[in-house]
Amino acid sequence: MVGTNYAMISDGQDRNPESYSASDLRKTEWGTFERQDSGSWKTVWRLTLRNSRSEGQVDVFRDDAIGFVSTIHFTGSPSAQLLVITREHAMSPEYYPATYTSFRIINDELSEIDKIQDLPRDWYAPFRGR
Repeated sequence: MVGTNYAMISDGQDRNPESYSASDLRKTEWGTFERQDSGSWKTVWRLTLRNSRSEGQVDVFRDDAIGFVSTIHFTGSPSAQLLVITREHAMSPEYYPATYTSFRIINDELSEIDKIQDLPRDWYAPFRGR
């Protein structure tokens, strides 16, 4: 399954909500998700990095209180996959901050992200308005 979100693009300026328009919206795509036999959910995010990393995986972020674990799989090319396992449905609101924290950790500590789901990184939190 694939989910779709709409993200407001910010130019970094304080704006009156009445001044927003449809041109400020960007259609984003959630990672591909599926329910596992165990009852948990697996989401796979396609990432394109600005630089290649050697093959391997790195544990990115874990929050046992909400049942969230993320791991990045480097392929030896600019392509990578962020694998997220969640206790509840993958698009449940409690997982948005943890997912965006995972993006930030990857970008700031491991390898700069160029694209998420083949879309510009800046369309996704936490990068909007950076």
